[in-house]
Amino acid sequence: MSQAGALSKRKQRQAKAMSRKIKQTRLTLSDLVIPLASGALLIVLSIVVFIPMVRAAFGYVEEMKEVNAKIEQMENLHKQLKSLDEIQMNEDVLVARQVIPKVLLVSNFVYYIDTLATEKSLTVGSLSSSDSLNAVSGPLSYRGDFDNVVAFLEDVQEISPYMIRLESVKVSIREDTDSFEETWSISLNVSGYHFSESDDKPDIYAPFQLYTEYEDIVQIFKKKAEAM
Repeated sequence: MSQAGALSKRKQRQAKAMSRKIKQTRLTLSDLVIPLASGALLIVLSIVVFIPMVRAAFGYVEEMKEVNAKIEQMENLHKQLKSLDEIQMNEDVLVARQVIPKVLLVSNFVYYIDTLATEKSLTVGSLSSSDSLNAVSGPLSYRGDFDNVVAFLEDVQEISPYMIRLESVKVSIREDTDSFEETWSISLNVSGYHFSESDDKPDIYAPFQLYTEYEDIVQIFKKKAEAM
């Protein structure tokens, strides 16, 4: 056998041996079952265990943010309340209770307005009031000459020692065909306010604003209280 033939056979044997090794190392479906099963198990564990844990952690972070926000809100509320003069605040509360009482009788409410109308020589057209939630309200109407009607409108807001609200004010004129005299009429809806008793506790987390920021309203309360 020549040297070239021997070399050729050796190469063939080497090629066959390499081919067998490649076949032996090739992955089959059975070789992939265990890794795939392990991966699937890991995914299931992540969903069942780890994801809820992560969600719980995020939920805890959100709760801490809410708690910190409430703590900050309470600190600000404490500073605001501390800035108030306690003696002055008690005096202002007494004044407010005078002009907005706990109980407001219809007779008391109407008395001041009807007295003013009488002083202005106005004639009663209609006079009625009813009690509703936190207020006594009702339609009123009077008749008289122009100057007295104007004077009534100018003074009606100030005459009552209680806080009142005027709505739907209408002024009309009627001329007598025989005497040619003019009669002016005024109709309006008036509401007077009072505190209602409540057992509800104040919400300490509700937005808070110092009453001293409404100094103009406080002065109106004081002026009405002095007139009583």
